[in-house]
Amino acid sequence: MKECITTMPTLKEIEQCFFRTFQEEFAKAMKQLLETLDQQILQQRDRTRYRTKEQRETSVNTVFGTVRFKRWLFQDRQTGRYVYLLDRMLQFEGRGKVSPHLEETAIAFVSQGPSYRDSARRLEQLLGYPVLSHEGIRQKLLERAEQPRKVVERRSARVLFVEADGLYTKLQRSQRRGMENGMAIVHEGWEKQGQRVRLKNKQHYLHTDGGDFWEGFGDFLAERYEMDENTWLVVNGDGAPWIGECEAYFHQCIYVLDRFHVARELKRFLGHLPKEWKTVRQALAKQDADALLAAVEAVEEEEIPEEVRESWQQYKRFLRQHREHLRDYRDILRKKGIDTSGMRPMRSAEAQMRGFAKRTKRGGYSWSVR
Repeated sequence: MKECITTMPTLKEIEQCFFRTFQEEFAKAMKQLLETLDQQILQQRDRTRYRTKEQRETSVNTVFGTVRFKRWLFQDRQTGRYVYLLDRMLQFEGRGKVSPHLEETAIAFVSQGPSYRDSARRLEQLLGYPVLSHEGIRQKLLERAEQPRKVVERRSARVLFVEADGLYTKLQRSQRRGMENGMAIVHEGWEKQGQRVRLKNKQHYLHTDGGDFWEGFGDFLAERYEMDENTWLVVNGDGAPWIGECEAYFHQCIYVLDRFHVARELKRFLGHLPKEWKTVRQALAKQDADALLAAVEAVEEEEIPEEVRESWQQYKRFLRQHREHLRDYRDILRKKGIDTSGMRPMRSAEAQMRGFAKRTKRGGYSWSVR
């Protein structure tokens, strides 16, 4: 009897074991419930308005642990925007990552003092896993304390121009060496200011809240512009896969491969061949995709240095895949009956990013995540 008693768990251990088990069962039940609701929405939605795109997995921290589940992404045919109808029905921002009840609990802990850090520790001790950092709790409290934002009058624009790129920043005191944030510069075109040309109503979007970049950017645009099926987006990017996804997110979207990056790569391979480089450069300047690819294919493999031949073949495949993205976006808009006078080639992404890079990378700076 004595041996049995000494091997028995303590009451604290029993309580902790049951609590963890309940957390796991809650997560399973919540996942099943949310996915069942999403399937009901899928079956009962207005099919003439919402078409399915794909299922995507997300996660949300709750008082019972992290719940991972899949939900359908839909395209609103009326606006061209992509939405999660489950999030709308639940009145919850799916990219928030923290459930409303857990957020309320964290804020209640803060109100009892003495500090954000202490509140984060107590929350972790209660739930058994780190939920929110002290800085995360502080930000949630500040969001609650903010006065309702002044309603901004949304602008109307037939065509919006977007320059998208990623900004890599070194991190200090972190397991990660660095982090990359997606960024976008959006403007309404070009206008002359004396001898210079400036971007009209330029605005910046920095993606920091998790989730899909274009979903967040779509919300950013919807707050500032009257977006409908007649609104066109022209997106300029360097060919990164995440940038190319823009075409799937917006009803009328033209993706353009950034000529600065293309020219830089082609010069790396062909800069030692004056005749070929001139032909390629001229075709690129004219945004003649067929002429550019013909000039690229005409280059003999023996003329490429042996150490970069494999990279050259890969880059040629990349250009062939992006044939349509090498064309002049203005030709497409003109065919849609849009006046393109005053529109210029898209190429300011790199210049914009250089400005941010100078501020964050000079002197070998490293930054905290915050």
